[in-house]
Amino acid sequence: MHKKSVTIVRVGQGLDGTFGRMFLPGGVERVSAEPPWKDNRTDVSCIPPGKYECEINESPHFGLCPEILDVPGRTHVRMHAGNWAGDVEQGRRSDSQACVLPGLRFATLDGQPAVSNSRAVLGELMDAVSDGDPRPGVRFDLEIIDMTGEAGKGWQA
Repeated sequence: MHKKSVTIVRVGQGLDGTFGRMFLPGGVERVSAEPPWKDNRTDVSCIPPGKYECEINESPHFGLCPEILDVPGRTHVRMHAGNWAGDVEQGRRSDSQACVLPGLRFATLDGQPAVSNSRAVLGELMDAVSDGDPRPGVRFDLEIIDMTGEAGKGWQA
């Protein structure tokens, strides 16, 4: 089995989050939400754009889900189910502390931009990267490309 890859192209960024188009192995297109860029600060910022390795493992809080490895200055960054990724420091709702939330489509939930059907798409993502057998230890590549010019601005790896 060769290593799979997922690509996220960030297309929007603001107080309600950083939103992207997510391409799964096989070309299936979904969407993603992450918190706004806040200079890679722990628990409040999306991560810097770049190439990462991910590993499916057991999170005490989220269960079996991918962890994004070797994020500069950060640990425990995951891809997990959730809908909102707003700026909590500005009073927006968020299910993410720097993590990537996969979704089926962009939506407005309770008056705030979000992603929909996240739990189902997380399952789809894990099946796609593991040939239908998501289990601890499965690794895949993730590339995050920022087209907003903001989500990663000023970052030097």
